[in-house]
Amino acid sequence: MTNQRANLQVIEDCARRSHAGTIDFATVVTRLAAAGVEAYHVDYRAGRSVYYTADDQAHAFALDLQEPAIGAEFDGLAVQAAVRGAQQGAVNYPEFVRRTRAAGCVGYDVWIAGKHVVYHGRRGERHIEHFPGAASGRANVEVVKQVYAAYGRRDVAAALALYAPDVQIAQSPEVPWGDRYQGHAGVREFFARLMHALDSSLALERFIDAGEHVVALGRSRGALKAGGRRFDVPIAHVWQIRDGLVARVEYFIDNPTMLAALGRAG
Repeated sequence: MTNQRANLQVIEDCARRSHAGTIDFATVVTRLAAAGVEAYHVDYRAGRSVYYTADDQAHAFALDLQEPAIGAEFDGLAVQAAVRGAQQGAVNYPEFVRRTRAAGCVGYDVWIAGKHVVYHGRRGERHIEHFPGAASGRANVEVVKQVYAAYGRRDVAAALALYAPDVQIAQSPEVPWGDRYQGHAGVREFFARLMHALDSSLALERFIDAGEHVVALGRSRGALKAGGRRFDVPIAHVWQIRDGLVARVEYFIDNPTMLAALGRAG
């Protein structure tokens, strides 16, 4: 009983100090693991966190979470940016909560034993972050994640640095920006045509590591710049990585759904 009481005090202290922004994530995880916590769930909508121990006990704590309102659309790249800021010490926990709520995150699960965190959107979207130093996929997956992160920061130069000089890009010509492009000039042309037509954001849900190829699954959401009609389409991006650089990428979307938004017959 004494140990249980001491462990509960550790959990309470970690919860209190986290939400005050006076303790970092790595310290929280280390202390919770030592207290027998296997995982915990933070629910932004219910305003509570629940900690689960190895003996199947659950300990819930209320959270004072009010601002900002949770965003309507899940932005996995914005969540990732908030995580990176926290890892670098530039974002404390209260600010992290504000940023992830604004990015449409409704809560997250920390799997201490599994060494990863799963962030959830309103429609079941997921963004997975592995603990620093934990196995997070092989190098090719990390290259693809870096490309998405660069685009999320609107850092085109950083993104281009991850493409091979003779990179190839392809998308179905059924959509106005779809074609085959080559080289860094082709990358710029593709995204110029895409951004001329759409104002969109990606909600990435999963990466499939297939060796030289990486498949990114998720959804693209936004609005047409001509007319403002909104769209929400599933996507599958197939990347080919060679020598640490993007050699080829093919963008697949649900064409009928996008064509309907464009006002065209499928």
